[in-house]
Order: sequence, then structure tokens, then C-alpha cells
Amino acid sequence: MRNSIFQKSKFFPFLLLIIMVPSPNNTLAKIEIDQNGWLITPEEAAMAPLPEVSGDSPSQIEGDELHLGPLIEVITPKEGDQAEAPIEVNIKFSPQNEPVDITTLKVSVVKFISIDITDRVRDYSSPQGIHVKEAKIPKGKHRVRISIADTGGMYSKKEITFEVV
Repeated sequence: MRNSIFQKSKFFPFLLLIIMVPSPNNTLAKIEIDQNGWLITPEEAAMAPLPEVSGDSPSQIEGDELHLGPLIEVITPKEGDQAEAPIEVNIKFSPQNEPVDITTLKVSVVKFISIDITDRVRDYSSPQGIHVKEAKIPKGKHRVRISIADTGGMYSKKEITFEVV
């Protein structure tokens, strides 16, 4: 029988301590971050932004967009838009060659250390797109990256910057 990486690791007991924390009534409690309905929390919005780089910088390897897989069309908010909270988020996915594979969806708030918010939008997502009628997003400028692939493995990504006023 093969040993798992956890059985071989000297850090396994510490990993258990992190995952299994006793609650006040001595039962094990699941650690969970509660966003209180925020798509982007105020604390996340306040985090340091990704430094701007010029378009001719060698550190800008990837662009803001890549369209090998499904087309990603941001209906609202438009690039550079200003909107009052709560805002409508409406993004459409259109297959080019193969059907959209919704399991590959990734949505991140682009910061110095990016924040994956995919799980927060999953209930609003389908192979046709993402639709959040009244997204709870704090005031400020936000940069979001959406990526998705088709069933053939072809990948697309798009970034959008908008401001909540």
C-alpha cells in the first residue's frame, strides 16, 4: 500500500491543527470565511493593487485578453464604467469551436496578491455566462480577471476595470 504525502510529511499534525479547530463547546468546527454576501469584501478591495507596468515592459508577458477558447463578452459593467452599488454583473460566454466547460471558470480580483472569487460567483454561472443582478461590491476601483476554457481545452481570459461610486 502506498503512503500518502500527508503520512510522510512531518507537518501533517500541524495541518490537522489548522483544519480542525475545537469550538467553545469542544466539538470540531469547520473554518470558513464569511463574506456576508460580498462578491468582493471591503477588506479585499483595500488590499494593495497590482503595480501598473507600461505596455512595452518585458514583465508584461500576458496581455489583458486571450481568445483561443470561448469568447468572453462583458455586458455590464463596461470597461472603465462607473456604477452605483449594488451593480449588475452580466458576462456572456460564446463557444467558438467546442462547448464551454464551466468547470474551468476562474474569476479573480487582480491585486498585488490576486484573490480568487470563483466560488462566490459559481451559483450565478452557467455555460452561457455569469449574471449577478445586484452584486455587493464596495466603493472603489476594481480590476477583475475572468478565464474559461472549452471542452477541447482551449482557453480564454479577459480583464475588466470598473469603479463603484
